Amino acid sequence: MLMQIDGTFVFVVISFLIFLFIIKAILFNPITTVIEKRNEFYDKNSNTEKSSKEKAQKLIEEKEQTIKNARAKAAEIIKTASDSESKKGEEEIKEEKTKANDELIKNQEALEKTSSEIKSEIKSEISTYVSDIISKILKEDIKVELNDEKINKHLHI
Repeated sequence: MLMQIDGTFVFVVISFLIFLFIIKAILFNPITTVIEKRNEFYDKNSNTEKSSKEKAQKLIEEKEQTIKNARAKAAEIIKTASDSESKKGEEEIKEEKTKANDELIKNQEALEKTSSEIKSEIKSEISTYVSDIISKILKEDIKVELNDEKINKHLHI
């Protein structure tokens, strides 16, 4: 037996199409928006992570170069001083070693300070991003405080 097309069938088809449009507007569009925002957030965090790693690598390279230069300078001073047997030469060696050590310590402190600034910047950005995400999901203004242990664990610091 063939299906009969009458007023009931047309009403069911129209009702189904209306239902599809309502579901699309209520369910699918908001979900798509949330997924897009989440992907943007992850991309932004990924870019921040890459730039922070690049800064850290650059700082490490600068530190190594500074240490190498200081050692080369100290070796040069030692060589020139060992050639001369006078007291003046020995005193210059001591002064230059002290200067080189002071410069090395100063550079190491600067590198440590910069490294800690980068780490604290990353931590504050992560807290801000987490607060933003939770606020958007819950549609309330919520401030989240993350402790350093959890952030350090995930950043492998």
